[in-house]
Amino acid sequence: MTRRRFQPDRRGIGEVMRSKQVRGALRKVADQVEPRAKSLARTEVSDEFAEAIRVEEDTRPKGRPTARVIADREDAEQVEFGDTNQERRRILGRAARSGPILQDGG
Repeated sequence: MTRRRFQPDRRGIGEVMRSKQVRGALRKVADQVEPRAKSLARTEVSDEFAEAIRVEEDTRPKGRPTARVIADREDAEQVEFGDTNQERRRILGRAARSGPILQDGG
């Protein structure tokens, strides 16, 4: 029996990645992470920090879409990663990793 190797055709990948369906799936995941992050922020930091958390959609230079949850504050990096004056909180990181987000079929 001859084994056949799968040879992917990458010509259509860029078009698929820029589709409304992929953008929608990315946004869906980000929309599920955002309230988790806000809840953690309210509990561990402040209401003001929680209100600065939002979803940002963008397109990378080569056309790849992104949707990410950000904390739009000057001290966001210190809160997330910590420094000499701030304990590391990992609000966004923990929110993104807390349980399954997409079910089979997106």
